[in-house]
Amino acid sequence: MGLVTACMEHHTSLLMLHADALSDDFRKLQTGLAGQVLQKFINYRIKTAIVIPLASTIKGKFKELMAESNKGNDFRVFDNRIDAENWLINL
Repeated sequence: MGLVTACMEHHTSLLMLHADALSDDFRKLQTGLAGQVLQKFINYRIKTAIVIPLASTIKGKFKELMAESNKGNDFRVFDNRIDAENWLINL
């Protein structure tokens, strides 16, 4: 996984991704891609913020995943970059 390698090479454990960087398969939970990626980030202790503008418009199982993930400190979804940055900075 390129993102994990990039984090290790740059000695960081913080990552911010924009919704545009996510494939459609990531959003389709039945593919299992989101779970695999998020588990990899957790295994390597990479705290990840994903910025999804208008996140409130997302529905279904992906919305449930976002709500559940926002309860922890490994992965969170934000609707703007400023809130994502503040969360990462204050970890």
